[in-house]
Amino acid sequence: MKTSILLTGTIALFCILFLHCQKQVVRNDKLKVFVSILPQKYFIDKIGGQLVDVSVMVLPGSSPHTYEPRPSQMKQLSKARIYFSIGVEFENAWLPKFADISRKMIIIHTDSLIEKMQADSSEAAEMRNAHAGGFNRGLGRDPHIWLAPQLVKVQARCICDALVKMDPAHETTYSVNYQAFVNELTTVHDTICRILECDSPGRREKTFMVFHPSWAYFAREFGLRQIAIEIEGKEPGPRQLETVFNQALQNDIHCIFVQPQFSRQSAQAIARQLKARVLVADDLAYDWTGNLLFVAKAIARR
Repeated sequence: MKTSILLTGTIALFCILFLHCQKQVVRNDKLKVFVSILPQKYFIDKIGGQLVDVSVMVLPGSSPHTYEPRPSQMKQLSKARIYFSIGVEFENAWLPKFADISRKMIIIHTDSLIEKMQADSSEAAEMRNAHAGGFNRGLGRDPHIWLAPQLVKVQARCICDALVKMDPAHETTYSVNYQAFVNELTTVHDTICRILECDSPGRREKTFMVFHPSWAYFAREFGLRQIAIEIEGKEPGPRQLETVFNQALQNDIHCIFVQPQFSRQSAQAIARQLKARVLVADDLAYDWTGNLLFVAKAIARR
């Protein structure tokens, strides 16, 4: 009898240890990928779910324009199977180095099928550059394609295809998750359209002001106009600041969006004169949906 009880207990213990080991195997077998910015992690979490382990290169509070990876990140990168790039500025110098670190890692350019806009090509930017003595033709292309739901759909398809290619055993899961995410993106787009009254007869173009010109694709998708304070990554001078202030007056600006990664000094100076609000809208927030809805509601309230 005692032998039977002891045997039963041993089997039970073995089963517990076996299941624990199985969980460890599942956890360690996740597909390891790297992304440049937090919103990409949101996209991949939606599509990959528990099958993918996502690491982010640009840490919160840092700028993807000037970021330099930490040694610990470079070490982690050697274990990654996929790097999802998106076209932000720091990638120009670092992607070749990432490729050298991990020969088994493939780099997927999620922006490859998207035609990008000229960086800060708004009327306000042209006026400021004119005051500065001429137009700057070397601004490059605007990388902020993750802030427009319709463009995120393009990136999502690219992400899903890469995950399936690397991990074909879970194709069904990735495909189902991808379709659910596309449906979510459609809902977000439609909700923002309702908030901003995009389809209202006789709707006038709404204008909003930002410090850093991150929201051009968002503006284009929803029929808005962005006015940026920053000039080529620099605080505006007195004459340029006066031009921006006059633009704000003409467009009845009541709030100015700033990002945590950049100075608020110029935005606060303009806001004080306008008696406007300064609102933090992090274009690199992980809560991608909540962030876009917050911005839309703030613009609609004016």
